[in-house]
Amino acid sequence: MSSASADLTPLLRRLPGAFAVTAVIALGLAAFVTTQPAAGAWSGFTAGDCAEYCESSHRCGSLESRRVVHQPLNAWSNLAFVFVGVLALARPFTLGAGLFAASAVLLGVGSFLFHASITREMQWLDMVGTYAALVAVLACGVHRVWGAAWSLLLPAALGLDLLIARYKWHLEATIAIPILLIAIAIPMTHIVRTGRGGATAALAPLALFIAAYGVRELDVRHIACDPASVLYQGHALWHLLTAASLGASYRFLERASGAR
Repeated sequence: MSSASADLTPLLRRLPGAFAVTAVIALGLAAFVTTQPAAGAWSGFTAGDCAEYCESSHRCGSLESRRVVHQPLNAWSNLAFVFVGVLALARPFTLGAGLFAASAVLLGVGSFLFHASITREMQWLDMVGTYAALVAVLACGVHRVWGAAWSLLLPAALGLDLLIARYKWHLEATIAIPILLIAIAIPMTHIVRTGRGGATAALAPLALFIAAYGVRELDVRHIACDPASVLYQGHALWHLLTAASLGASYRFLERASGAR
C-alpha cells in the first residue's frame, strides 16, 4: 500500500463517526430551532429561491416571517465542512493546510448562512466558499506535483478567489465547477500514474461526489422529499458527502509519496 493510501485510511475511518456526531448535533439543533417563533432576522436582505431545496419548502413566506434558521438540517450539516477544515490543521502547519482550512471553514459558514436565510447575499457567500475550497485543493495539487512554491501559489489562489467573488453572478456554476474538478483531477491522476498514490484513494473523492450529486438531484427535483422532516434531508446529506470528498481529495494530495 502506498503512503498516500495508508495516510488516507485513518481519515476515512474517522469520517463516519465524525459525521454521526455532526448528524446528532444537527438533529438536536434542528428540533430546537424548528420550535422557535419567527424572528424577522433576515428582513433586510434579498429573498432567494426558497423552494429550490426540499427542506421547509412548504413554508416559504416573506423574509419577515422566516425563522432564524429556515432550513435547519441543511444549515447545521455544514459543520462537516468546518470539521474537514479543522482536521487539515491537526498536523504541522503549512500554507497549503492554512489555505484549505480557511476555505473549508468559509464554505461551511457561507452555506450555513445561506440555508438559514435563503437570501441572495448569503447564496453569494456560499458559492464564493465553494469555489475557494476547490481552488485551495487545486493549489495543493499544483504544489505537490509540480513543486510550485507557496510564495507564488498563495497569492495566485487568493487573487483567483477575489476575481471569482467579484464576478460570481457572471459565472455559470454548472460550467465553472466541473472545470475546477477536472483541473483537480489532473494532478491526482499524475500522482497515481507515477506511483506516488493509489488509484483507490484517488477515486474515493469521485465516488463520494457522485453519490452526493445523486442525492442532491433527488432533493432539488423533490423526488425523495419530505419538507417537514427533521430526520432526513437530501441536501444535508449532499453537504456531508461533499465535505468527505473535499477532505479525501486534500488528504490524498497532501500525503502523496515523494511529494515536494
